[in-house]
Amino acid sequence: MSEHTDFDAAVEEIKSKAHQVRSALARVRGKGTAGNGAVTAIVDSNGRLRDLRLSREALRYGDRLAELILQATADAETDAATKAQQATRPLTDDHRVQAGLATVTGIIEEPASAPRQPMSEDEIRAADDAYFERLNRGWTS
Repeated sequence: MSEHTDFDAAVEEIKSKAHQVRSALARVRGKGTAGNGAVTAIVDSNGRLRDLRLSREALRYGDRLAELILQATADAETDAATKAQQATRPLTDDHRVQAGLATVTGIIEEPASAPRQPMSEDEIRAADDAYFERLNRGWTS
């Protein structure tokens, strides 16, 4: 098998994993409850509220009901985040994806270099000469 074929196969495998992960994430639902089950919140993998159930007992909490809804929603978001992390493992555990992410992270987190000083006339001439020397090599080959 050639290097090109290996690369193409690896890309196809990663694409397949990405489609599986996307499907798995679409199915993720996080659940949280509060007030001994009086409030149940369901969120998707993005933490968007998809369902909110209030039992008959929920009204007994009066002014605390909003607090219970927020608590149930926060618990559902935590549950969904855990499930989403598990769903992405086929990609995040792949050594090729990890290497790519490490490279990108290194570029993003690379400290900004100190501002460059303007080039002197001699440096400009040397850079021009080197550029045209490389260019001329291509014409004479």
